[in-house]
Amino acid sequence: MWRDIFITIAQLMVASPKAWKDIEKEKKTQHEFLYRFLHPIFGIIAFTSFVGGLWFAREGGVENALKGSIISVVGVYGGYFIASYLLNEIAPRFGLSKHLPRFQQFTGYASVVIYALFIVTPFLSDLFILWLLALYTIYLVNAGSVYFMKVPAAKVVDFTVAASAIIILAPVLIHTLFSYLLK
Repeated sequence: MWRDIFITIAQLMVASPKAWKDIEKEKKTQHEFLYRFLHPIFGIIAFTSFVGGLWFAREGGVENALKGSIISVVGVYGGYFIASYLLNEIAPRFGLSKHLPRFQQFTGYASVVIYALFIVTPFLSDLFILWLLALYTIYLVNAGSVYFMKVPAAKVVDFTVAASAIIILAPVLIHTLFSYLLK
């Protein structure tokens, strides 16, 4: 299972169109997607946030590590659900039909760069510039809109802009809000 997760993430980051085609062919059920891909990634995010907050943070300690871990998990989970529901609701504007499980899978796979950043940044918290890599999500969303979501050609750019903004900003805003409220 872990091997498949890392292969999927690597393929999405390196060979995005091919990866989206492979994901489309696999036709994973919602249960398989959640329990064999998304939830393990969120577990890794929780673990790395805790370890990073415990040993690599300036004010390290169990309390701050737990807070950081909770904030990160709430940020990615909340961002995932908000982004997928928003994309599902605006789908008719882009010539797509509403199908929440499909948009949840699309959001989960298109967010792999964001998830990778949430995994790495607890260890490299001083390198805020790493968050510029989140812009690679635009490319992932564009490839996914063509090969996975099958957005009509005339609407691909509009869908890419809207979906990218939602997928990038939702977890970051939730994480920032909870960081402000809990620390």
